[in-house]
Amino acid sequence: MHPSFSILKIVTLCLVCAASSPAALPAGDAAGTLDIGPLALQPAAAVYIVKQGAAINARVTAHRGSRAEGERLLVRAFGPDERISFWQYCEPGRKPVSFGPGDGEVWGIPLPQPAKPRPGEMIFDADIPLVADGVHQIRLVGGARNSTARVSLPPGTAWGISCQNGTWSPWEGQPEKMFVYIPPRAEELQIGGGPLRILDETGKQIAESTIDNLRTLTTIPVTRTDVVWQVEFPSPDNWRIRASAGFPFILCSSPDAARAIKASVEILPDGTVVAWKFQRRIAELLPALLSPENVGKADDLIVPLASREAEWLKNPERNVHLLDNYGLFSTVAWSLRHQNVDPASHWAGAINGWQERIGRPAPENRWDRLRSLPGLWAGITPRNGSMAENLAEAALLDAPFNPWSGRKELLYRATAAALSDLLALTESEVWPGVEADLDPYPGFMAFPVAQKTFPVYGLAAPRMPPEVRDVWTEGLRHIVDRMFAEQLVTTRNQSSHFPLAWQIFANGSGDPRYAEIARAEARRFIEGQSPAGYHMEATGPDGSYIGMTHWHLAMYYRQSGGDPAMLESLRRSYRFFNHTVAPEPDGTMLGGFNFNHRVGDGFFNEQWGGARGILDDVLPESAIWTTTAAWKRRAASRVEALPRTLQRDLEPNYLALGNLETPRYLYWTDKPDLGVTWPACESRSFIRNFADELIAVKRPGYYATVYVGRPATDKHYIRNRERFRRPLPDDAENRGGEPQPRQITPFLGGGLSSFSTPAYGHAVLATNWTPLAHHGLVATKADGTRWWEDYFGTAFTLDERASSLSVTGKVEGLPLSYERRYLFRDNQVEIMLTLKAGADLSLETLVENIPVPLGAAKPNGATLRLLSAASADAAGASVAQGFVVTDNTGGGVEFVLDQPRRVVLRPDGLQRRGLQIGRAEISLPVVFRKGESVTLSCTIRSLRESSR
Repeated sequence: MHPSFSILKIVTLCLVCAASSPAALPAGDAAGTLDIGPLALQPAAAVYIVKQGAAINARVTAHRGSRAEGERLLVRAFGPDERISFWQYCEPGRKPVSFGPGDGEVWGIPLPQPAKPRPGEMIFDADIPLVADGVHQIRLVGGARNSTARVSLPPGTAWGISCQNGTWSPWEGQPEKMFVYIPPRAEELQIGGGPLRILDETGKQIAESTIDNLRTLTTIPVTRTDVVWQVEFPSPDNWRIRASAGFPFILCSSPDAARAIKASVEILPDGTVVAWKFQRRIAELLPALLSPENVGKADDLIVPLASREAEWLKNPERNVHLLDNYGLFSTVAWSLRHQNVDPASHWAGAINGWQERIGRPAPENRWDRLRSLPGLWAGITPRNGSMAENLAEAALLDAPFNPWSGRKELLYRATAAALSDLLALTESEVWPGVEADLDPYPGFMAFPVAQKTFPVYGLAAPRMPPEVRDVWTEGLRHIVDRMFAEQLVTTRNQSSHFPLAWQIFANGSGDPRYAEIARAEARRFIEGQSPAGYHMEATGPDGSYIGMTHWHLAMYYRQSGGDPAMLESLRRSYRFFNHTVAPEPDGTMLGGFNFNHRVGDGFFNEQWGGARGILDDVLPESAIWTTTAAWKRRAASRVEALPRTLQRDLEPNYLALGNLETPRYLYWTDKPDLGVTWPACESRSFIRNFADELIAVKRPGYYATVYVGRPATDKHYIRNRERFRRPLPDDAENRGGEPQPRQITPFLGGGLSSFSTPAYGHAVLATNWTPLAHHGLVATKADGTRWWEDYFGTAFTLDERASSLSVTGKVEGLPLSYERRYLFRDNQVEIMLTLKAGADLSLETLVENIPVPLGAAKPNGATLRLLSAASADAAGASVAQGFVVTDNTGGGVEFVLDQPRRVVLRPDGLQRRGLQIGRAEISLPVVFRKGESVTLSCTIRSLRESSR
């Protein structure tokens, strides 16, 4: 307990037994209390308390919800000055003394949460003293959305409540009528769900919602401000809403309470409306920050990069990273030209976005309209990524080619830009314009925190005057505290933003509590890593989107000073995905990605470049990628273009992303750790089973992978499969069309993901673009719909000693089961497919589909042809013993069938980024009797092996 404050009332463990459920605390006990709750934390709530006269205590209690899962609970209190006065966090298994106390805080001792929590048990109980007159706030976050909280006050206390951007629902003793203050600048209110009625200040009904769907919005225009509306709940025990994509929506106990709380807004001297008192202090500091002696003149600051060409060319391989579209110097001069440095402007400090607005008629010329505005993102500026960060980085980068090294003007400009954005932070402690207004989904806040908000703070805040650093820290702390207890989302690239952002905040603030929070967030992230090694996307692996996760985790590793657990996590992830690829004869990397659950690209196109170039000295599993042909070609091209690049007036080509390339300059090494080789090139044979998901097989004559997993927990995560029930428009699958990389679905079932040989490279490469680009069964019903393996119906048996793999499953929507049996010999793979009908069945077509990579991705070319085929029939099919794919060196791979069968070759399949997926369709019977079975066998081997 902090020694300078009164002892808090702490409930003992015996009281936990006596009050083991929310029902143990009535709405008003015998002593006469005003109880607000139990409030379901979905995930947040703020209670506003109007205190006048003698000091009072607010008793806060929380109970775990009905799920067995524990809760990550944060309780904070703010005084009338909105300075934090109480802070306490607890979660299952964590020591009660973790994360505290901070300077100037009363600190409670929470009840310890056992590692195996029980539904309904009490998890928090403390009295929070409210001393000063004015409006106090108690803010609660339940990150797991599995708790209820109650705030107990003396009778007669005026109060209000906001559930922030989350879901509101009834609570015990809730008034049927409540009141909302409409602040200046408010334009509209958006509410999802119901039922409720809203009456204006005259008592006239202006809106009614009877809709239960939270995503169906009722928009209520505001015609007068500085008034109080009345909100009625016709079904006080059965309603739920989300509000508001607009002004702060705080339900108050009376009209007087609503006027006292005043929507928790601040009105600045120039009429600007903000949500927090710290924002008032920012507005007071901006004129000094933007004084001419601090920010200079853009024309005086802009220096042609070509003036230092000789210095740039001394280490071009490293320096080019600063001139990339995602690099530091692509934005500096542009930002200097586009920043508003007029201290008297409503848009003071903004980099871009203000020019087209400032001359419009009111209110379109303002950013303080208390709602999301199209074109503005996480502040009063557009989604301009790393503009402010790059100004700060340029000021701090000590390099002979950098004309801005040591220029304080860029630091002050960066700070002013970041603080002006912070003026827009909402009462809900989330950014407007990022879809978080009416949806607490954590991923919406993930993007801005690591791409825009926190990086510039970590660079500039420690170098600013104390009063600037303090208010900046106070503002960002609202975001950290609101978000750090939140759930990890199933699209983990989004959650990966948070460990990095929190670590940057810890570094910039110097607060050890937040260093511990960042480390705990990283641990939680690592604990969610798949046993196979990957970090999930839509609950499964994704060879492309994992690059964003790798980038953030690599940067967290650097910012944390080298967290060894994170390095090991990255190693496991790279090890998994490195097993999905193999080199082509020229060193170009390819690999299958039919198992991708988010986008249509393989690990050879790892988004953002992952950890490559950032951890080359410590992570050989990533560093090896800098030896690939594609990486070398890209580097050589940029080095060759460097003199011309320096002559251009650089402008950012893509403003949405953060500073991706500068870390590859900062952490450059000319001696990367290359202590590993590609799994596909290892000298010894192996069969590796990655947690019953990926089977990787290395033999002297080939490398093969089979994905046998089914990690999705619900059909929701594979819902896009319905897009492929019918052929794609314009016959795209047969005419070289381009897939939509975000409109994909995993095509699993145990077919080959890849098969490659050292001499030829990949002969089989399965993707998630279409069922006609995966290895497996494709059935067409009489109604034209297509059906393939049931995602959830797969099972497998692996016998490493016998070098065999058996995968069983069924075709979705059909009474047709299958077994696919592999025998992995040294120089060939033998596949036996057995089908069995569970009922009479008649189909339009049924084929075994084998996807073959063609196009520019095959550096030596690739041509499909049949083996000893008869002439084709009207449908383009020929009876053949199999087919072969060859390159212009004479190398190739043949697919030999057990007997001549009807085969169609389709070389003009979908294509993207030079990779075209042709295919062979091997016809199977279309009429089955119940219990009937058929078998198809195929041997895959190098042409050089077949000629021996």
